[in-house]
Amino acid sequence: MYTSIKEDSGDVAILTLAVENVFRKLIRLLIGKISLKKLQEMIQVIFVEEAEANLKQERPGKNVALSTLAVITGIDTRTLTRVKSKDSYLKPFHEKKRFLSEITPECSVLDVWESSETYTDTKTGKPKVLAINGPEPSFESLISDSNSTRGVTVKSFLQRLEASKSIVVDKASNSVQMIDKRYTPFGSEAQTENARIGMAAVGNLVDTIGHNLAAPTKNGESFYQRGCWTNRLDINDREKLRELVKSFLSGIDEKARKIIKPFEQDAVSHDQVTAGVSLFYFEEKSQNQAN
Repeated sequence: MYTSIKEDSGDVAILTLAVENVFRKLIRLLIGKISLKKLQEMIQVIFVEEAEANLKQERPGKNVALSTLAVITGIDTRTLTRVKSKDSYLKPFHEKKRFLSEITPECSVLDVWESSETYTDTKTGKPKVLAINGPEPSFESLISDSNSTRGVTVKSFLQRLEASKSIVVDKASNSVQMIDKRYTPFGSEAQTENARIGMAAVGNLVDTIGHNLAAPTKNGESFYQRGCWTNRLDINDREKLRELVKSFLSGIDEKARKIIKPFEQDAVSHDQVTAGVSLFYFEEKSQNQAN
């Protein structure tokens, strides 16, 4: 009997919608802070790592066959072999200097400028002051040497790096000088800390979702997970609602800390876990506004 695509793929459509929604918001945050190329590299390695770990849990003490891993990941065995042979496999990406230096095209430019003999002063070891255009060594040739992406322009890189206060452009001499070899994705320490805390909360929520999805099959107890929102908030009432919720959550935060504090052990040991609760207010455009 024929079943319509809509009826047959209901669960898959729900999962796809949920993943798309999460990824879209996460990517919106990451634009300009990590390139698509490096994000794809990270996702591919992590996906294979987690798939392999999942299969090892199903069959403790057994080696994971590449063919089985290929079925789970949808990647051919040759690609899997290449991924597993990388230095980054089973190692944290934030500890890989090469990955960090290439995390955005801007970072790649600064890295080559600071490390290549072509673009550094042999006497001082410092990055050269470069003519913006012209033959090597110039900022124009630096862009070509540090990035394989086609269609990029010198002007676009100048604007991005100048905005991040990594370079100074001298229009009179048509030259550019590096003043800070770091490209700061979030602009300030406060923004970086907000990103760290926020991403930690996102990761913790995903852990809760994962636990609750598996709990029924493992006869386990679900973690507390609730949400409260309205899709019909008058835009002029936003500030009033924010203040009321902020006051409410501040009180809950104090109570939560008092509950958790007695359970916090003085010394670190191997039989400990991280446990807690996250509180946050959110807003997003309605579908009518978004479209």
